[in-house]
Amino acid sequence: MRRILPLLVLALALVSCRGDATEEPPSPADSGIRGTVTAGPQCPVVQAGSPCPDAPWEGTVDITMGTDVVATVSTFDAGRFAVALDPGTYGVRPRVERPMTASSVTVQVPGQGYVEVALTVDTGIR
Repeated sequence: MRRILPLLVLALALVSCRGDATEEPPSPADSGIRGTVTAGPQCPVVQAGSPCPDAPWEGTVDITMGTDVVATVSTFDAGRFAVALDPGTYGVRPRVERPMTASSVTVQVPGQGYVEVALTVDTGIR
């Protein structure tokens, strides 16, 4: 057992160091999209003095480039989402099922920094 343990440690060290020496380690993303998705209306009849604000929306947001979906991300705390992306032009749209509809935006992601977007989902409540 004493002889096996050093060999196992050596094998694990060699496995963790494997790879092509010309490969660059992955770098953290410097750009992307952050946003918030809200859903409303929440009440069938909105009356003065009885506010009915839109609520944070929980669901999936599709990120497209042209006609291709290049990323999907789930909303989290307070309807927020974030996705790291290479610079370029992207479409951003919440994925909804009828009768709901959703806003969409087209954004230009810069080489450095994140674009902030605000999207809405229409619940269809009237």
